[in-house]
Amino acid sequence: MRLTDPHAHARTCLTLLALVAAACSDGSEFEPPTNADVRRTDATAFDSTTPPIGEDGATPTPTDAPTPTPTDGAAAVENCSTPFDDNGDGVANEGCACMPGATQMCFERTEPQFRGMCRMGTQRCTGSGEFGTWGPCESSWLPLPDFMNECEATQRFDDTMATRVPVDIIWFIDTSGSMVEETRNLNANLNRFASTLAMSGLDYRVIMIGTRGTGSLQVCVPPPLAGASCADGPRFRHVNANVASTNGLSIVVNTYPMWRDFLRPTSQKFFVAVTDDESSMPANTFHTTASAWPGFTGYVFNSIVGYESRTDCPTLARRGSVYLDLTMRTMGDKARVCATDWSTIFTSFAMGIARRTTAWALAQPARADTIQVWIVTAAGVRTRLTMGWTYDMAANRVTVDPAVIPMGARVEIIYRPAAASP
Repeated sequence: MRLTDPHAHARTCLTLLALVAAACSDGSEFEPPTNADVRRTDATAFDSTTPPIGEDGATPTPTDAPTPTPTDGAAAVENCSTPFDDNGDGVANEGCACMPGATQMCFERTEPQFRGMCRMGTQRCTGSGEFGTWGPCESSWLPLPDFMNECEATQRFDDTMATRVPVDIIWFIDTSGSMVEETRNLNANLNRFASTLAMSGLDYRVIMIGTRGTGSLQVCVPPPLAGASCADGPRFRHVNANVASTNGLSIVVNTYPMWRDFLRPTSQKFFVAVTDDESSMPANTFHTTASAWPGFTGYVFNSIVGYESRTDCPTLARRGSVYLDLTMRTMGDKARVCATDWSTIFTSFAMGIARRTTAWALAQPARADTIQVWIVTAAGVRTRLTMGWTYDMAANRVTVDPAVIPMGARVEIIYRPAAASP
């Protein structure tokens, strides 16, 4: 189900990190108040000194709530950078320029009891020219007596979090006689790969298929990813199997029973091939087999292989056409097996995995028409996405197109839980 213009009601706020690239928005932005009574997962927390409605026995109403008064004797003015009725005339953001058709959150009053998830409304920019003006704040809830205030139940969910889907990465390396330098590069850089994933906020696991040991053509991943003396670790499992020049994909298929219990059912799956030769198994055969495994629909295949001539890479056995085919059809990343700087390759592959893992499972089933997806830049600028994301109601998962998330930005998902919606 694709939502391109969800209506803004009260929502649960969730903040997550993403290390990924390029943005798209509707141009509507605002900075939320730092004392709004909405608990957030970033540094913008609610004002804990403001009691919830009904908690102190006094339920404010629109008639008994104080109106804001200037502190310096001057008349209050409307602040176009906030979603509030700053001058207390009953209209939020009147006279403020906007882009016709855009929508934003709004609140009818500035006082703390008029802020928060259950007080949020929506106003639309109207006009036919280049600039328009904001219309009335619609669908907001003013404070009501407890027994009438059904929306207040959403406050019970203010500490829930959306969970970014985990990733499971299956590496396999050809350890035939021509792969001494490549094996050494893998041993030296796999912890760099893991640390980049960790910094992106991903919950990751790594499976390594290849000959285990400390010889020049053996794989021994050091701590912290692996355990001491080439042992497994909480996030790492080594499958001791001999991957020769052309049998890499066959070994992956044949050893699947040895590592499938290490996978998570809901994880995004990635493969990484490391070889200077070609595969004896056709790409279609592997793709059909792997896609049938539980949770492997939509897997991504990355390759560190030969994709140039032996003139460019004298140690290359053959071009890895099968691996490159799988990489292209799954939109994975590729790197030259003859490259001299493998640290860059491992960092780039990890960042590519983070960029593609942009799905979040919501903590509560959402009322679909209340979902909003916001991009928050490193500078704190919030921009709402009106396209570039989808909501899967059956899986209760929001997926954001990685192309619309700038480098270093985070994704913020706001929604009202279905069970607590009036």
